[in-house]
Amino acid sequence: MGFADFPFESRYVTLNGHRLHYIDEGEGPVLLFIHGNPTSSYLWRNVIKPLRGQYRCIALDLIGFGNSDQPDIDYRFLTHYRYLEDFVAALGLSDITLVLHDWGGPLGFRLAQQQPRTVSRLCFMETFPFTCDWDEFPLPLRPLFFAFRQERLGRFLIINRNLFVRMVLPFGVIRHLPRSVRRIYQKPFRQRASRYPVYVWPNQLPINDRQDETWKAIEEIEKGLGSMPQPMLLLRFRPGAVLGPARIRWLLDQIPNLDISDCGRGLHYVQEDNPEAIADAIEHWLHPLTGTMAEAATPASPRLHESDDYAEPLTWYYGESCYGHALVAESAYGLIHFDFCNNKDDALGRLKQRFPAANLIEQPTPALLATLDHPDSAPSPLHLCGTPFQRKVWQALLHIPPGSTRAYGEIARQVGSQARAVGQAVGKNRLAVLVPCHRVTRADGGHGGFYWGTALKQRLLDQESTTKGNSP
Repeated sequence: MGFADFPFESRYVTLNGHRLHYIDEGEGPVLLFIHGNPTSSYLWRNVIKPLRGQYRCIALDLIGFGNSDQPDIDYRFLTHYRYLEDFVAALGLSDITLVLHDWGGPLGFRLAQQQPRTVSRLCFMETFPFTCDWDEFPLPLRPLFFAFRQERLGRFLIINRNLFVRMVLPFGVIRHLPRSVRRIYQKPFRQRASRYPVYVWPNQLPINDRQDETWKAIEEIEKGLGSMPQPMLLLRFRPGAVLGPARIRWLLDQIPNLDISDCGRGLHYVQEDNPEAIADAIEHWLHPLTGTMAEAATPASPRLHESDDYAEPLTWYYGESCYGHALVAESAYGLIHFDFCNNKDDALGRLKQRFPAANLIEQPTPALLATLDHPDSAPSPLHLCGTPFQRKVWQALLHIPPGSTRAYGEIARQVGSQARAVGQAVGKNRLAVLVPCHRVTRADGGHGGFYWGTALKQRLLDQESTTKGNSP
């Protein structure tokens, strides 16, 4: 199945006298994919292909885009939102996981806030459920988008010259887009009149020099982020375009149930750059726990950020913990390193070896080590830094409850791998106790290895077993 292929059946629903095109593939929990400007359901094709075996994947073309009708309407944000509401109602959708990009983000966040019983989860990437100013807007794009927002010049560039579709879209992708892919994106906008929906979106961006009804609607979304009950997953790409490190840290502060997964390289239209990573991250986030692992899902599960590596500033502290001397390090996203070591210089050397490009800042914060006293009761945000497979194993470890153990083979079956590979990933864990690799044992009942020594592993297991036995 080729990169450009769109092997899905086209479906249509008539709303307000106009037809909306969508695809509806597979069976299972509902994933609703919402695109932005100037794309369509076609954007999600290589994300949906591997997911439709486990999920019901629905992707619509917003009114005016893709194969949907292009009526003579205003195409403003709230108009698109009314069509989205009607679409969800017409299909009778519930318990939805939204997968959002670009303008699909504000649309989906508004739906989730206004219909929390309908939307259960949100996954989003390269989008903006917030207002901003020009200083935050990507520097290389400021002159162009400023021009798009000038009425006569914007109409000339977007409607007459079709610049958004012909230039912004391909330049928003790191990989070279095949001509066959570009043709499909350009097909709905061959006539000048068909490009009006594309022209409206840049003029609706929630930049504070134009505080119109759309700006106010997205400001309401921004103010409501902290009270949203739904679990959320933010997919981060490097270098990205819309969501940089500062804005991601802001989102972590605003959203109470936010996990972050690093999906590798991507610019803005990341579904063209790295669709496999997007599908893997969604599947891993939603994958249901099975067998004895199901008992581990607890309200105290920590917020997670994931990345392959880390080269930003790290604050660290070395001191006495309840289990001995340890060094703890914290990234901008959470605790990233918890290492027992009796010598401060050795501990710092191991941290430098692990993060050679990071700027290490010593900070006297002994409270960080107090996290070990009750690691399961009030978990701090964790930053899992390793290969995708290692992170998958470490997340499985987080679901082993205190006082319980799992064999390497059990974890291997859960993550779809072999016990030896799981053992190697467990051995690379450097978040002692917080990612409880001490709870993984051999199938014959033996404790197996432990990076910080088998004596500490035995002590941890004994203590947790005693605590469990004394629980009411």
